[in-house]
Amino acid sequence: MASFADELKQLLKQDIVDLETLKELLEQERHTLTTRNTDKINQLAKVKSQTVSQLEQRAKIKARLMAQSGLDVRPGQVESKLVTLEDSELMHLWHDSRQRLSVCQEQNAVNGNIIVQSSQRVNKLMMIIRGQSKTQHLYGQQGKAQAYNSSQRIGEA
Repeated sequence: MASFADELKQLLKQDIVDLETLKELLEQERHTLTTRNTDKINQLAKVKSQTVSQLEQRAKIKARLMAQSGLDVRPGQVESKLVTLEDSELMHLWHDSRQRLSVCQEQNAVNGNIIVQSSQRVNKLMMIIRGQSKTQHLYGQQGKAQAYNSSQRIGEA
């Protein structure tokens, strides 16, 4: 069981390095999104994709390693099974990697929101430039916003 723990520790250490790299990339991406430097965004996206790919490949290796360990690890029970090994360094690495992953997921969500908002803003500007207008949203009889276009009747005389 010692070799299993040692192998898992090595994988977790590599995960921690990659997660720290990913965190830095996400911070750079957030800054670059605010400056709208598309070349830099594309470069960061490529490196970010490679880093995520490495993490995914290592996750598959860890899953195989755990399956072969004989611990009968099931999804969602990894931490409780690892505790039974009574290896404080392993648990520290496990918690550190989980925490770093959580930080990266939060940062990625923030960057995703920035991208969505930017895209919506660009679409609205393009519609204004083109002179296009989606259906107007006005308040109806129930006080709710409703879409009206030029062919709809707003009132009766």
